[in-house]
Amino acid sequence: MTRTIRGLVLAAALCVLAGCSSSDDYTVPDALCGVTVGSEPLAPLLPDGEKLDQSTKTLNAESSTCSVSVDKKQAVYVTDDVTDADTDPVAVQRDALARMGNPQKAAVGDDARIADQGGVAVGVCTYQGGRHKFVTLVDLTSERPVPKGTADRRKALESFLRAYLPKAMEAKGCRK
Repeated sequence: MTRTIRGLVLAAALCVLAGCSSSDDYTVPDALCGVTVGSEPLAPLLPDGEKLDQSTKTLNAESSTCSVSVDKKQAVYVTDDVTDADTDPVAVQRDALARMGNPQKAAVGDDARIADQGGVAVGVCTYQGGRHKFVTLVDLTSERPVPKGTADRRKALESFLRAYLPKAMEAKGCRK
């Protein structure tokens, strides 16, 4: 019995030292499809399960998507886009945000909306020598999004976007 407890304590300590957290049998990664944000912002958005998979698709130099699945069921879907400075990404995403439920303005980046099951965040940046906007849309696609409580889920989404947006901008070469 004490050997089992020591093993659990050791495993938890190693996970803390490695900068990860786990949900049942999988380890929450420090990077989301190549963007290093740490596991803490992503962990609350993921359901329990046994196996986590990530899939990245680069559509072109300015656009990419990332799908995170747990036990072969999509849980989180993220899109990153560099757009023209004149584009209003929140207006472009109006229908998607409405579908996600009750979008509200949030203090993330230069503009953001957090909804019940997703959100969008915008950062103004310099990309390839010109002024642009970087847009991240996160959609909790799980049938039962987590955290269970809507207020907690919205708070977790805002925390995730706050951590993810600047790192994703940097990864795409979009400088603040």
